Amino acid sequence: MNLNAAIPLALHELASTVWVGGMFFAIFAVRPTLKGVADPAQRVRLAIGIFRRFFPWVWVAIATLWVSGLWIAVAAYGKQVGLHVHIMMGIALVMTLIFAWIFAFPHRQMIRIADGYENWGWAAAKLSVVRKLMAVNLALGMLNVVVGAVGPALEPAVRALFKG
Repeated sequence: MNLNAAIPLALHELASTVWVGGMFFAIFAVRPTLKGVADPAQRVRLAIGIFRRFFPWVWVAIATLWVSGLWIAVAAYGKQVGLHVHIMMGIALVMTLIFAWIFAFPHRQMIRIADGYENWGWAAAKLSVVRKLMAVNLALGMLNVVVGAVGPALEPAVRALFKG
């Protein structure tokens, strides 16, 4: 592997670690801790604070993943990418759209509700939507890691299968 392929690959791995690792931490460490907070107002405020710090990093990770992924496709594969790369890009597109929706709707609604109306039950309901969609994205992100790791090894078998 040459440096032109190694640099985007390193950036890609770092960005995926930030995003997928952050979702894992949020779901398996932060969420159980927040569940232990009895006061819904305090729980929602803590979640908002966490998301305000995490979500900008997710945007950076998403941009880095798309740029580095396309860079890898051109530098390492010369635009002749295998099926696994197409699958990974499809999953990445779905993940990006899910995160954009989380950010634009339930996350912003949760902040508006908490700041403006102090309707903590409603804000907690929006937090639940964020959590569920984040769990979907975590599963997709982990699937993408598996496809990226196993996909190249399966390419010959897939080609043989479709040759007939």
